[in-house]
Amino acid sequence: MNGPLKMYSTKQVVQHDFRVRLPECMYKLKNIHAARNGVVERGTDHVATSTRKLDIFDQVKQFLKNYQNIPEMAALEVRQEEILRQLAELKKQMDSIRNTLKVANHAPFPTVILKPKQETPPSLPDIIINASPTNPPYSLELIQKLWKNYIFLSVKTYTHSSLTTLTENATELTKILEAFSAETNVPKVNVKLIWKDVGANVELLISHQPILGEVNILRYLSRVSSDLLNYETYNNTHEIDTLLDISYNIVKAKTKTERGALLKALSKSLGKSQWLAGRSQVSVADLAAYSAIKQATSPSEVSVSLGKWLQRCAAC
Repeated sequence: MNGPLKMYSTKQVVQHDFRVRLPECMYKLKNIHAARNGVVERGTDHVATSTRKLDIFDQVKQFLKNYQNIPEMAALEVRQEEILRQLAELKKQMDSIRNTLKVANHAPFPTVILKPKQETPPSLPDIIINASPTNPPYSLELIQKLWKNYIFLSVKTYTHSSLTTLTENATELTKILEAFSAETNVPKVNVKLIWKDVGANVELLISHQPILGEVNILRYLSRVSSDLLNYETYNNTHEIDTLLDISYNIVKAKTKTERGALLKALSKSLGKSQWLAGRSQVSVADLAAYSAIKQATSPSEVSVSLGKWLQRCAAC
């Protein structure tokens, strides 16, 4: 704003017998826009007008010059000088320590190789699994082999009263699981496998709340373990989860065409790698897919690459 703002007029309410001198303006302000040669003139009501456009550096420099007598600015300068003094002192101390230790400037830090700590397997409770003889959980066979130096899954099988006989595949898997033996110095987890008519969804009973589905049981076992089956730290966790869902749908598929599309997805994930998801080591996805293919497909549905992969899974 330029100059004082004139006082607005109001209607007179009280009549006096003497003259009242009214102010001519409400208040006055210095004109901060007017300047002369970019220099503030002390003792005037205006700021000089600049003849050129100042960049940000010049504006800050001019501000500090014009307001150098402000107490806050003086205190800030004192604080900055003190910080610079302390940094200089710290540098002298670091140089003295370097000379004492005879360490060259910019010397690289030594490489330290830490050996991985041997983790203690978690303490798992006894496990109860309900499975249908028509859909045997073949993944238990592979887990026993993969965990033989880590945890001994001691499997005992039982037949529910609702069943009269077992299928040939269930009988064969029972013999394999119960005959398996591991190292004597590894922790032991008792697994009760109960053959029961529960359909395609295998049940894992924990705290009276069942975990349904073989792939979900594998997810549980991978999370409570710290070995190679735990895929939570993989950079392709989402792909492993997708493969687990594909394995679940293979068992639930009702037609050969539907299973063929799912098997094609597994072949694409395998590619030219040894294991699914392009991995060089077996993962929980391989276990789930191995069990699903053995449960729900015939040899004629399996491609050559998947057939070789099945052989590698069986030889784990």
